[in-house]
Amino acid sequence: MSLGFVKVNWDDIDSYSNEEITYFLFLEGKSINAICKIRNLDKSIVQKHIVEGKIKYRLLARSSNEKELIHNISKAGKMDKLDIINSLDEDTKNRLIQYIKNNYVDMYSRDKETAIWIIGELKETGCNEILTKASVHKFVNVRRMAISAMRKINDKSFERALIRALEDENPQVLLYAIKGLAEIKSDFAKGKILDILQKTDKEYLKKACEVFLSEKDNSEQE
Repeated sequence: MSLGFVKVNWDDIDSYSNEEITYFLFLEGKSINAICKIRNLDKSIVQKHIVEGKIKYRLLARSSNEKELIHNISKAGKMDKLDIINSLDEDTKNRLIQYIKNNYVDMYSRDKETAIWIIGELKETGCNEILTKASVHKFVNVRRMAISAMRKINDKSFERALIRALEDENPQVLLYAIKGLAEIKSDFAKGKILDILQKTDKEYLKKACEVFLSEKDNSEQE
């Protein structure tokens, strides 16, 4: 059974929570009374399960294709976005990534932000070129999401892009770049990060710089 991107395989019933089983029966068109009898649950519990299922899966159920799913994710809150990503099966994740690869260039900036966020959450290394280009996009939110995604993926191949991002005017981009460089243990960012430490008046940037430099000094002494 499937509705939008919600796919149910009853052969995998052991992998579903009690709430999900109730909600999936509801999606199949069974009445609340029928579900109560099937599941041997009180009506109030069944209704609660259905409400929880609607909250968790509503955006997946409303999306008939990858374009709609990305657009719906872009309008969701942070926790809803995470719920959606965590609910995707491997086939859907692969389809979504392939759609992003094929269509990223033509997306509106809001959907580009979402596509980049998805790449980061899935830690998809097959989209490194997209992230590198996005890291110099004219819109700061796209750049910020790209640097954040690079940090999540934690791939040494992003070192040059992360170092370049240290010249960005946006402090949030700088913060993500510094933290990303610390996590990949960059060998070439020390000079620029020292420069940021000396010039910035933002305490959170100073702290990030100090953490990077401390970790760098410790590694050089080993």
